[in-house]
Amino acid sequence: MRVIKRLVIFKVSSHTDFIVTSKNLSFYFLKKLVLSDRSKSLVRRISILSFFAITMSVAVFFIVLFVMNGMNKNIRSRILALDPNLTAYTSNNQSSEILLATSAVSGLEKTLSFDSYDLILRTVDGQFRGTQVTGYDQDGLNFWNQKLRTLKDKEKNNLFPNYETDLQLGENEIALGIDLARSLQILEGDQITLIPAETLLLSQMEAPTVEKVTVRRILTTDLYDLDSKILLFNKNVSLKRFKSGLSKISGFHLWAKSSDDILQIKNNLEQFKFFDRIETWQDKNSDLFFALFMEKTMIGIFLGLAGLIASSSILTVLALLMTQKRRDIAIIKTLGLSNRKTLWLFTKMGLWISLSGLFLGTLIGLSVSYYLQYYPVKVLPDYYYDSSIPALVNLEFVGIVVSAILFLAFLGCYFPAKATLKIHPALLLKR
Repeated sequence: MRVIKRLVIFKVSSHTDFIVTSKNLSFYFLKKLVLSDRSKSLVRRISILSFFAITMSVAVFFIVLFVMNGMNKNIRSRILALDPNLTAYTSNNQSSEILLATSAVSGLEKTLSFDSYDLILRTVDGQFRGTQVTGYDQDGLNFWNQKLRTLKDKEKNNLFPNYETDLQLGENEIALGIDLARSLQILEGDQITLIPAETLLLSQMEAPTVEKVTVRRILTTDLYDLDSKILLFNKNVSLKRFKSGLSKISGFHLWAKSSDDILQIKNNLEQFKFFDRIETWQDKNSDLFFALFMEKTMIGIFLGLAGLIASSSILTVLALLMTQKRRDIAIIKTLGLSNRKTLWLFTKMGLWISLSGLFLGTLIGLSVSYYLQYYPVKVLPDYYYDSSIPALVNLEFVGIVVSAILFLAFLGCYFPAKATLKIHPALLLKR
């Protein structure tokens, strides 16, 4: 009844004082009816728990999604650096003419001719593994290795301080990914046998064509698709027996100066008649990025549902308040507060709890995410692909999420507060 006495004093003292005080009337009633020590302990405890639940759910939602954004950005940057931005396949042997024609295309950083084969690896221990090998000339190998070195220096995750500037591969020498080497228990200096995949179709009377090569380098790119499959060789001096093989694929790998120009470069290259097919890095890695998108979407949905369930306790607070304070609401209406003002009064009381949790959770989530974006925390050993926890903040996404939560919070507070319209002062006060 203290709340009602204070309201009577406001009414009796002066009309002007009441107007000024009514601006914070919803917050005043929240403190006295919900958060006060004299209020019902159940309503007070549920309100406090609702506030912390909303704060934590919103903060965790933003932190987890922005950390996944940062990891996706790291994967994308590695793919753009090491995987060709465009791959142009051709059956034309006029490499010099094609290189001259592509050099006139604006936006290109480097064009490398390549030969690729589907081969079977056999170790001295008798282990087998299928892979696709890629061959460049020595200039192309040096360019690719420089890209790898630049990427590792940029990420400050160079596990090999004495990493060679050039990838020098001589006759019958290869370089392969670290995951491929681990799966076959291969070390640098080991010899392996390469067998064309089409030899599996030969009869028992025919001898397969094989090449014995030495592992010169083991490469670490921090990309599973490359580390588990990549095998490089110098196409000018190695694997000459396979040049007439059925699995041979020839073409050109192209790197763009900017990722924004890739589609434009593809359109320009399609005007030439040299190429049978042109594939971008998005086309080649579409399955990977779709899987990452679905993963982020599903995690976001489950975190959002968890936050929605946690914030639904606001409905419980308002429902209990409507039940326990029916007589006080009747007295408020008797003192002159209209149905519409009473409805907005209790709606604002619910919004005080939900919006304070929303904005505090958003502040915590953005603060932690920005810290991880500029100062990634290193928590894992170096042999993991991502040894640190990165983040990438998207303020546009924050605005959309906050707007959606504001709308849901308003609906969650408005409809329970509509119960005040059914409270008739005359029927309650005559008892």
